[in-house]
Amino acid sequence: MLHLSKMLFNSFTIMRGLSEFSATALFMVISCMGCSVRDQGASGNLISSLNYGLATVVVMHIFGFISGAHANPCVSIACCLLGYIGSNMMFVYIACQLAGAAFGYFMLLQMLSQGLLDACKQGVCMVEPMNSLSSIQILSIEGFLTSVLILAWSALWDVRSGRFLDSVTLRMGCLVTVCNLAGGHLTGASMNPAKILIPTLFKGNPETVLLQLGGQMLASIIIPQLWIFAYTPNYRPLQIETPERHASELYLSP
Repeated sequence: MLHLSKMLFNSFTIMRGLSEFSATALFMVISCMGCSVRDQGASGNLISSLNYGLATVVVMHIFGFISGAHANPCVSIACCLLGYIGSNMMFVYIACQLAGAAFGYFMLLQMLSQGLLDACKQGVCMVEPMNSLSSIQILSIEGFLTSVLILAWSALWDVRSGRFLDSVTLRMGCLVTVCNLAGGHLTGASMNPAKILIPTLFKGNPETVLLQLGGQMLASIIIPQLWIFAYTPNYRPLQIETPERHASELYLSP
């Protein structure tokens, strides 16, 4: 308990928490603005997909070097399971992300006119899955799209990708845009629990939200394990004894 208290009041932790709060708030404002335009006869899924992808680019560019700019609880869970942040930091991240999403969504509602709000039939930033999709299909589609996102983050964090980090923010933005273009008209393709839960508090269908959320959470838990066991080299201990040192020493060798 004392360790957790010290971590929460550590200036470095506060800075990272504020970064995640700000990143998620900014992400909600930019990405959800497309929903208010789409219902006005704009090019629908393309506009919202581009907003989503470019919002990812913006938050990663501004806050990426501070906290990683996850702006997504699924990303933080995967980051913890892969061992890049501790469990305590993960909970700090998630709490700040949800708070940031609520603040950003509230600010967005204040910036939009009442006419635009009334024109959004399902609510700003709310996309209901297609009626023809079954529960398993909604779960599978959202889980698959979130899996692609988590795979991209896993590759970004992997030390072997160190020489491929040039323009990574643009590439992540393109990946998010493609996922939204592929599944936006099917399930909404939010791939982000914060982006689903907060608008639902204002207006939404809890049943479909649980299905979308379930697919996202499954992806955030399964994909890190897949990355560790399938895509991470296995190292075995190598025992070396030299004339100078008779004591055994362990070295990591592929």
